[in-house]
Amino acid sequence: MLSIRSFLMAKFYDASMRKTEKRCLGSWRKELLGNLAGEVLEIGSGTGVNLSYYPHNLQRLVLSEPEPNMRRQLQEKVDRQGAQQVKVVGCGAENLPFSEASFDIVVSTLVLCSVTSPEQTLAQIWRVLRPGGKLVVLEHVGAENDPRLARWQRRLEPLWKYLGGNCHLTRLTAHLVERAGFAPELERAIMIGAPPVVRPVIKGMARKSP
Repeated sequence: MLSIRSFLMAKFYDASMRKTEKRCLGSWRKELLGNLAGEVLEIGSGTGVNLSYYPHNLQRLVLSEPEPNMRRQLQEKVDRQGAQQVKVVGCGAENLPFSEASFDIVVSTLVLCSVTSPEQTLAQIWRVLRPGGKLVVLEHVGAENDPRLARWQRRLEPLWKYLGGNCHLTRLTAHLVERAGFAPELERAIMIGAPPVVRPVIKGMARKSP
């Protein structure tokens, strides 16, 4: 059953997100990714939605995605682009197969909601980032400032996790990023066009101390 859900999620993910991408996510991705430089790791790359927003002159871009159906579409997009500096790897964010201080930037867009352990993932990101490196973040989060919406998030989360690849509705990701040692520069926003339970968003960057 899990493989069927994974197949369907990979097949229909881009189409299901098209309206929200057009209304806000696309412009946010451009804002966050368009001026990056150096060696970049993206965790949970999915079907490769971010790929077209990265600068072409990056020194290195590694796209990690553990789910085979998603990774197949991701690799196809990379192959069509023909960029020699882009590599796809099949690993989860909780156990990154890279040495310490390997990257200038780590990108996480709509990923920390669904990893098994956000604390372990953030520790791994910290490990592979160079001193002064930054984590780029675009994540939907728990509704801290809206008690009514927060209640609905808690009620719906078990079903949402089952259908959405372990996607959590209630994670307070900004606090987790700060507790992991990063210095966050994050702003809150609303994901226009998305279901209400996933509309609260944080976006921006968080820096590792030099």
